[in-house]
Amino acid sequence: MHAVVGGFEQGFDAFSMRKLAVALDVKSPSLYWHVRSKDELFELLIDTVIGRCALTEDDGRDWMDRLVAIGLELRQVLLAHPSMVRLLPGRIPFGPNGLRLADHVIGVLRRAGFDDRLSGYGYLLLMFYVVGFAGQEVAFGKGAANQARLTQVNEFLRGLPADRYPDLVAVADDLTGRPGLTHRFELGLVGICKELAVQAGRTESP
Repeated sequence: MHAVVGGFEQGFDAFSMRKLAVALDVKSPSLYWHVRSKDELFELLIDTVIGRCALTEDDGRDWMDRLVAIGLELRQVLLAHPSMVRLLPGRIPFGPNGLRLADHVIGVLRRAGFDDRLSGYGYLLLMFYVVGFAGQEVAFGKGAANQARLTQVNEFLRGLPADRYPDLVAVADDLTGRPGLTHRFELGLVGICKELAVQAGRTESP
């Protein structure tokens, strides 16, 4: 399955079960003995990639630090497999690895004293936030293409009439400059964790 993930990343839009059978040197009917449909294969691919997300150990860090670490790790895994980010929206990642991740995140929160409702919410918010953020990053582009687009966006914002968009023009450099997206991602994730703490009647992480 790991080899299939690698091949899939090379051609998401051109993917077909027939081409996969050729790549694996098997006949198409034989492939359907293992997976019944393209959707089932996609779910297996997603679960394989999620399985590459290392889970935090109970090493004495508080729940918030552990949740942020999981979020950062999952984001990096998804960015390394951009085609999976395109597959995830609308799918529930409940293969064996996805279930392992869900149980781990919920367990971190429950053992920190959160009730079952907020523990479940915490898992959903983490997944929605990470997948959504990574999806925007993948769509925007990486490497040199990313920097070129940021420069274009910056020039566009700075060129807007300041009398009509004074606040947007004022923050143009901060929107497109450093620190980079990892810092902004972590800022948002910490904000989610802090609101979970507020909802649980806490003023700070335990």
